[in-house]
Amino acid sequence: MNTKLYVAGHKSFAAPYDDIYVPIIGGMEKHKHNPELKNFLGDNTGDNISLLNPNFCELTVHYWIWKNDTQSEVVGLNHYRRLYAKKHHGTNLFFKYLDDKKIVIEGQEIASGQDFDFSDLDMIVPQRWRLDSALKQYGDAHHLEDMFLIGEQIKKYQSDYMDAFNFFINHCNYFHHTNMIVARKEVFDKYSSWLFSLLFPLVDKKFYSRYRDGQERVFGYLSERLLSVWLLKNRENLRIDERPWVPIEE
Repeated sequence: MNTKLYVAGHKSFAAPYDDIYVPIIGGMEKHKHNPELKNFLGDNTGDNISLLNPNFCELTVHYWIWKNDTQSEVVGLNHYRRLYAKKHHGTNLFFKYLDDKKIVIEGQEIASGQDFDFSDLDMIVPQRWRLDSALKQYGDAHHLEDMFLIGEQIKKYQSDYMDAFNFFINHCNYFHHTNMIVARKEVFDKYSSWLFSLLFPLVDKKFYSRYRDGQERVFGYLSERLLSVWLLKNRENLRIDERPWVPIEE
């Protein structure tokens, strides 16, 4: 299958030396004059929300993939410092640009393109992060009231997901963090349409206008929990693989 895994970063970085991986800069619209990024694809082309990157973080790349990659059969989103771990086939080769030349370097072994076989699979998501309570963890790390707001969005725009949302906040002791999703394009598109239908109506609200110290990335944090809600609702019709990821040193 024609597969592309987009690796999102905000500065020049070493991407895996494998054709399946495509480096892309999130928030490129604000960095488009940076000469260090001239060799990188940006999320500011085509249909894009690049200027929302301070609040949506890697979701501006997720949106770009949804709207602009119309050729791939399988698409995915990774981070420049987080990549899926090797399952059966791995690589430790990475590249960076130096004076317009692609330089190959070595790094920690991660999954190669051969490790993303979708012949009997619909979606790969990050291995669940176990907690005492998904809701309590959100409140400890972020603004708990955000979960009330997203619940109101679900009730208004995606009411058939209310049971899954209530189950998640009341009973789940995990969530799938990092927003690193790999899926058949039709599944990716279905999830994306659902996700952004909930997030976009909140963009012009004032609740996060004074968030600081990383909390302004609220839409990225909410989407990490919303993925678990979507999976709960749709899991009976999907073949899902949960995989660990590895941190990549800069």
